[in-house]
Amino acid sequence: MSNPYRWLGWKREREVYKICLKHFDKIFEVVSKLNELMIKFRDEEEENYRNLFYNIFDLEREADNIKEDIIRELSKGIIHPMDRDDIIRLILSADDIAAFAKAASRKLMYVDAKIVPKNIVEGLVKMTDMSTKEMNHLRDSLQYLIKEPKKAFEEANKVERMEESIDEFRDDLIAVILKWADEVSFVSHWLMIKEVAENIEQMSDVMEDTGDIIRGLAVTG
Repeated sequence: MSNPYRWLGWKREREVYKICLKHFDKIFEVVSKLNELMIKFRDEEEENYRNLFYNIFDLEREADNIKEDIIRELSKGIIHPMDRDDIIRLILSADDIAAFAKAASRKLMYVDAKIVPKNIVEGLVKMTDMSTKEMNHLRDSLQYLIKEPKKAFEEANKVERMEESIDEFRDDLIAVILKWADEVSFVSHWLMIKEVAENIEQMSDVMEDTGDIIRGLAVTG
């Protein structure tokens, strides 16, 4: 006869993964909105990109609420402690993605879009576009984890490759930003833009870290 406790734990774990997917969906919205904000910043549509910042702020708060729901589910105690620890690491790591996205968007609010060279802004748009694709692979990875762990592993591998591409792109973009810094007197603007690039790269790094957690879950699942 099968162990009913084990069956209930399996069932509850998959329910928690479904809530985790909602969390990932919300974080994907945050990352996507950052990409939209960057495009509006490039186009110097100040009212629109400021509205998008407030949108990102609200979405990040909604992601926090979902995170709290997941923690409440985990506190019910049916899931094995080792699995519970992995899921907590998963959602806390994913939560940092939204935090870095919000940080990048906030710093843009201190910059006059008209002053920033177009090639630099285009570079930031490219980084956020790449990050959105990376987050999409991460979301797919978690979705596959519930039923097809092998595909989850494959999607997590794509996350890692995207992170490497973003990291290389960031290095080149920072060089361009620093060259611009040598030509201007307003330190705050180029410094904020540099920090935006760093936040986007950090966001991408955390996506890779989160993908690593999913790969671990896929191997042991």
